[in-house]
Amino acid sequence: MNDATESIHTNDSLKICIVGGGNAAQAMAALFPHLGIPCNMFVPYGDEAERIKMAVDEQGYIVADFAAHNDPSGEVRGRPEKISKNAAEVIPECNVLILPLPSFAYQDVLSEIKPHIQKGTFIGATPGQGGFDWLGNEVLGDVAKDVVLFSILPMPFNCRIVEFGKRVSVQEFKRRYKVGATPVSRCPEAVAISNKLFGYSESCGNSLSCSLYPINAVIHPARLYALCKDWQEGDILKENPLFYEDMNDESTELMDLVNKELIDIAGVLSAEGVAEVDVPHIKDFLADYVYHDDSPTLKSFFATNSAYKGFRCPFVERENGWVPDFSNRYFTEDIPLGLCLYKGVAELVEVETPVIDRILSWAQHHMGKEYLVGSRLTGKDIYETACPQRFGITTLEQLKI
Repeated sequence: MNDATESIHTNDSLKICIVGGGNAAQAMAALFPHLGIPCNMFVPYGDEAERIKMAVDEQGYIVADFAAHNDPSGEVRGRPEKISKNAAEVIPECNVLILPLPSFAYQDVLSEIKPHIQKGTFIGATPGQGGFDWLGNEVLGDVAKDVVLFSILPMPFNCRIVEFGKRVSVQEFKRRYKVGATPVSRCPEAVAISNKLFGYSESCGNSLSCSLYPINAVIHPARLYALCKDWQEGDILKENPLFYEDMNDESTELMDLVNKELIDIAGVLSAEGVAEVDVPHIKDFLADYVYHDDSPTLKSFFATNSAYKGFRCPFVERENGWVPDFSNRYFTEDIPLGLCLYKGVAELVEVETPVIDRILSWAQHHMGKEYLVGSRLTGKDIYETACPQRFGITTLEQLKI
């Protein structure tokens, strides 16, 4: 394993490898070179690397088209130095790896890049929840001792590919970020990297804080439970509402209750000396901190903020209506890698979570999974989740940071 540390800290020189080829990855591939930061792309999925490389060679660059209210705005053009599905070609020469990936993709990707990571590399995931540090340590083994794992909250972009490998439309470029790292002593350096890549960033300390921060796993399951809690197989829904703009009071009230259970969990973690975990309210984080949005309520924030326009619920259209799609990421990611993680930590600190339990029980029924048995996380499928118990963490002492 070579050493990437000197190039980061002595010369203040970053070379990024963007891991993935999706919407956010392609936006980064335009933005980073535009900022004067060289980058490679590691795109391991199917023929995506070949398609992106062919498109970039044909056009000469990737375009990220930022909506007018963003900074930057308009067309931003950039060209990665290398694009490959072979990790050996693009990983070793980079001192920072950025993974704009869903949590369920971390394990396979980390396994593939493990042999090619330099000593001292910073490996950053965004949004980096789902026990990224626990999984990273498990997959990377001894390699993890010589790298820094960090998370950037929230995901920097709301964006969609317009033409694969050529153009991505960026509806929203977030304004402010929280960063946590393992080891926590290296968090200031991770914050500095996030500042350079995405803009104003602050520390939230450790990776456990990142895993408990109230974003997707608070928003998505609560909203869907409020909409679909009475749905049964064979029922047809008459419409597919806008996920955020049609937000109702019940949905935001459930988010608030789940968030309060998280805050209770964080309070015990801090009081017991396990970790300094400061979990904010979701409105304080997203509306006030990230967007500087002065909407009076969480409901009005979601209904009016430009970042949340146009998203429909994860429903599947049928001949005479709609049905929920329980194979959608709002379930397959936010339940096992979100709510189950919250529940697992809650059990370690002995905090009751009746609202999380209610949503988990409902979701697992429709997903055909068994996470909860009664009110305990002892079901046969917990080893598909990101709960600490799945990583062999069963005591507060093991959880201590």
